[in-house]
Amino acid sequence: MQIVRPIQTQDLDKLFELASKTGGGMTSMPADLDLLERRIKTSVESCNGNLNGDSAKTFFMVLEDVNSGDLVGTTAIYTNIGRENPFYSYKVMRVTQRCAELDKIQETKLLTLTNDYTGTTEIGSLFLLPEYRFGGNGSLLSRSRYMIMHNHPDYFDDKIIAEMRGYRDENDRSPVWDHLGVHFFGMAFDEADIMSGIGNNSFIADLMPKYPIYIDLLQPQAREAIGKIFSATAPALRMLKKEGFHYNDYVDIFDGGPTVEVYRENIATIKNTKTLTISGFKDLPETKNKMLVSTRSLIDFKACLADVLIENDNVIISESLAIILGAGLGEQLSIAPGRVE
Repeated sequence: MQIVRPIQTQDLDKLFELASKTGGGMTSMPADLDLLERRIKTSVESCNGNLNGDSAKTFFMVLEDVNSGDLVGTTAIYTNIGRENPFYSYKVMRVTQRCAELDKIQETKLLTLTNDYTGTTEIGSLFLLPEYRFGGNGSLLSRSRYMIMHNHPDYFDDKIIAEMRGYRDENDRSPVWDHLGVHFFGMAFDEADIMSGIGNNSFIADLMPKYPIYIDLLQPQAREAIGKIFSATAPALRMLKKEGFHYNDYVDIFDGGPTVEVYRENIATIKNTKTLTISGFKDLPETKNKMLVSTRSLIDFKACLADVLIENDNVIISESLAIILGAGLGEQLSIAPGRVE
């Protein structure tokens, strides 16, 4: 069985090992021991409630294989983004102009630098080892974040966003960066992306264009890549769309990847989650209709897919599941359908 739980201080070495396997595409989790140690410290403090309400909190979680104890995946929630370090996006603006003399209407698209998402909650850092991409583990990692939001809504903004990795061509190049960003930053895409991913993004305000950019003046490759995703990102985007996320004309300033958003109350998993009381323990048959189950505590949060028996406002679980969750008789669990239709 695999469970999602918050990262702990003693996980540093295993997290470093996992980060070394991401292939470099996950800028929020580079294989850097000092940086990962700081990430863990921030998450532990967030889960313990040691940060004030206006602080930017990070809830960093891992997928653990219960049998081996290995860490095989990661996911995270970032609150109050842009409060401590500015959070930039391009807004795709549409300007319509009409010439009565020529009886002509012309629509022009612009890229405008904004901080519109300041204060919102962002989900990200989703990674799963290829050998564990089965049995709903990807969905478990993704949806565990919504279970935490259901359990502790006051920690999170009404609006939730997710940045999708932007399109790269057959040569693994970003057309948006090559035909736009590089002219302002004068550095390699990966260098700028990593600096931004670790929160060192003051250079963005210093170097980014202060005026709107006419999209029609860009090279065709760049124009077509704006709002387009990297092919490997498609499964994650499909999961987000099932939950209710949608594109609202905001894109990443580096690779032009779309940012999707949803109001927290409209997330499908949250709407379909119930709080039930453990009324008993019983060995239950293995089925394909497993439920998404999580504990209510933030510090000791655990989420997994499991067979349960629901009876009104009560739930019966197996003793082995109770041990894994650290849950006892009379305690409450959050339970949602195992799949989002």
